[in-house]
This record gives sequence, C-alpha cells and structure tokens, in this order.
Amino acid sequence: MASAASPADPTPQAPRHAPPALFGVLVMPFGLAVGYAQVAVPFILHARGVPLETIAGVSALSLLPHGWKFLWAPALDTGWRRRSWYLGAVAVTGAALALTALIPPDSARHVGPLTFLTVYAGVLALAQAAVATSSAAVDALMAITLPQDKKGAAAGWSMAGNLGGTGLGGALALWLSQHMASSATAVLLGATCLACGLPALRVHETPPEKHALGQALAALVKDVWVSVRSREGWTGLLICMMPLGTGAATNLFSAFARDYGAGEGQVELVNGVLGGLVGAAGCLVGGFLADRMNRRACYVMAGGFTAAVALTMALTRATPTTFTVGCLAYAFCNGIAYAAFAAFVLEMVGHGQGVTTKYALYVGVSNQAISYVTWLDGKGYAWGGRSGLLGTDALASVAGIAVLAAVFLLLRSRSRARPAEPARS
Repeated sequence: MASAASPADPTPQAPRHAPPALFGVLVMPFGLAVGYAQVAVPFILHARGVPLETIAGVSALSLLPHGWKFLWAPALDTGWRRRSWYLGAVAVTGAALALTALIPPDSARHVGPLTFLTVYAGVLALAQAAVATSSAAVDALMAITLPQDKKGAAAGWSMAGNLGGTGLGGALALWLSQHMASSATAVLLGATCLACGLPALRVHETPPEKHALGQALAALVKDVWVSVRSREGWTGLLICMMPLGTGAATNLFSAFARDYGAGEGQVELVNGVLGGLVGAAGCLVGGFLADRMNRRACYVMAGGFTAAVALTMALTRATPTTFTVGCLAYAFCNGIAYAAFAAFVLEMVGHGQGVTTKYALYVGVSNQAISYVTWLDGKGYAWGGRSGLLGTDALASVAGIAVLAAVFLLLRSRSRARPAEPARS
C-alpha cells in the first residue's frame, strides 16, 4: 500500500492589509466637509449679500480645527482602535453638516448678521473638527497597517480622495442647496458621509497594546520629542508652516467667480466635478513623482507651479474661459503638491507610539498655513480685487520658497564648515 502523502509545509502568510485605493474612499467624508466649506458656503454667503472679506474670515475660522487637531490627536494613540475613532468622527461630521444645511436662509434677518455668522461658522467648525479627527485616524491607519512599499501609492490615493472628494462634494452640496429642500439636503449630506465611512470595516488593525495612561502618555511624548528635535523633524515642520503649496485660493474661487463672468453652473462644474477630478489626477501624478525623486523637493516644485498658475490668472484678462482654465490648472498643480506633502510626512512619522500625533502635528501646522494664506488672500481682494487676491497667493508661495532656499543653503554651508571627525582605530 502506498504511503500517505505528508502534508505540505505551511507557508508564512503575508500580513493582511487593505488595498491602497481604499484609503481614497475613506478620506472622502473629509473632502465632502471641506468642499462644503470651500465651494458651497462661499457661494451661498455671497448670494446672501455677505462681503467677500467676511466670507474669507468665515472660511478661515471654519478651517482652523484642521490646524489644531494635534491637540486631541494624542487620544487616538492611547485609547481605542483608530478605526473606531474614525467611524465615530464620520458620524459626527455627517450630523454637523446636516445641521448646517438646516439653518434657514433668512436667519440673518431674524437674529442679526453677526449672530448668524457666528452660529454658521461655529457649526461649520464643529463639522471640520470632527472630520479632522477622522482624517487623523485614516492617516494613522495608513502608517500602521500598510507595508513601506505601499505607502506612496496610499498617499496618492488618499490625497486624490481628499481633493476629488472636495470638488465632487462641494459641487454636490452646492447643487443640493440650490435645488432641494433643506431637509433633503441634510439627509443626503449625512448619508453620504456614512456611506463613504463604512468601508473602514475592511481595514485590519491590530488592537493596540493596553498600557496605563501615564505610561502610554510618557512613551507618546518621548516618541514625538525624538522625532521633532531631529534635523529631519524640525526641517519638516518648517516646510509645513511655510505659505507654500497651500492651495488657499481654492477656498475663494467660487466667491469671486462672478468677477470672471462665471455663473452658478460653471462654478459647480469647474470648482466641483471637473476641479475634483483634475485635482485627483494631480494627486496620482504627485504620488508617482514622489516615489521617484526627493519628496520634499517634489513638494516645493509643485508649490512653485501653483504660484505660477495663480500669477498667470492675475495678469490675464478676466473671462469665463480664463476662470475655467486657471482653476483647473491650479487644481492639478495643487494636487501634485498635496500628494508630495502626504508622502514626505508619511516617510517621517514611522511606526512609533505617537504616529497619529506626529502626523497630526505636521498636517496641523500645514493647515495653519492654509488658514492664514486664505485670510491674506481675502485682504488681497479687498486691496486689489481678483488680481490682488491671486497676486497675494502667488507671492506667498514665492516667499515660502525663498525662506526654505535660504535655510537649505545655511544648513549646507554649516555642514561643509564642520570639521571631519577623526577615524576610529
């Protein structure tokens, strides 16, 4: 009788991880919430007679939570799974967006313009704070669940979902607010957030180790401090705080579209669907480039391209065609910058205890730059109209590039001047 075949030796299984493209879906609630603030809100407020300088202030205020999320990001490194944080934050985002849509259009006449703008900006800020938390959780999930050779692709898809979701979500929110009842708009905004968030259940996350709170916080602080005080860390922070590659003019394109003779339909298309798709394409290109060149240099280069587009728009004649071509070119270049930014930050944060906190710190500093450049752009409009706004936006990027070039040259000169250490015997 023939002997029984011996069982095959078990082969080691590769760790399970979600496909990089999934993170492009998970970040779409972020795009929807930001798109609502960038595209729908400026158009709605302008239609209600709110001055553009005030609209810029409301937009900047509502986006501030993205610059301060590093304050509560440590909670994501010391408690629940990041996936649980993500799902809870997406639910709050959907509810806050729905509440914003339910604020009646004539509220300003009943409670006064100042009270109306305060409440409106406050609810918007709540939505942004919640979605900023969901974004921090997604960033951490990319860092801790994906192998190193998949992180570049994930950064590209994540930023594509970010910018694509911003354009498509902004167009959707604007269309809903103009063509449907406020109750239907509220339900659809909330349902869209939840539908995009549910695929997070496919992400396999190892449960975090349980530690006493004091021990966990000590390890977290040590990990963040070691990272930030390194040369790579503090120069990364410097790059993030520069007014470079922010894409701040995107927050105001829909508000000054009429300066170009662009109507509502064109705004929905250019700053919505087309802008989102073109920006997403730029992100995929940026992810491709960031895997083949220095990621920081890629980010600076893309910021320079974005500034060149803004300056060209400022110097050319204001026509609907100029608006379309300029906005789409700006979106494409800014997509490259966003993907390169995500790639170099993922490269820095590693896999340590404070991965969520570190990523949130770098992104938070970068979002501070987006907020203050948005504010500066609004001042530029008050001073010189659409040319003043776009010129201010371009000048900010040029100033950021100049500062970074000066720091790079200083560091290189100091490295050359430092005496070589004697060889060890």
